[in-house]
Amino acid sequence: MKNLTLGFFIIIISVILLTTGGCKDSSNPYSPKTTTPPPSGSSPSNTIIIKSFAFSPVTDTITHGTTITWTNNDGVAHTSTSNTGVWDTGNIPSGGSKTTTFNTIGTFPYHCTIHPSMTGTIVVK
Repeated sequence: MKNLTLGFFIIIISVILLTTGGCKDSSNPYSPKTTTPPPSGSSPSNTIIIKSFAFSPVTDTITHGTTITWTNNDGVAHTSTSNTGVWDTGNIPSGGSKTTTFNTIGTFPYHCTIHPSMTGTIVVK
């Protein structure tokens, strides 16, 4: 009887630990997930919003290999065009979006070719 009670106790404790996140094993689907906050000045969703003839955020800091999505919330078309020819999304229509993946570390200023006063910078670390 003593062995049965001890075995039952161990099972109960194991179930409690597994279902409450008490076990910090990364293979445990019930363990809390730790996330690293994005770098200062970065957009958590890796989306740059185009609105009121401006890019937001104006400067976005990302890690290499990250894909940025430009989403146009203005009533007219815009582009996201690298100042040095690294990328050009072409026209992004109102309500549309385009993406670019950044695989090179560096600082990349860009603009809208239709509205050159619209500028931004991508910093890839």
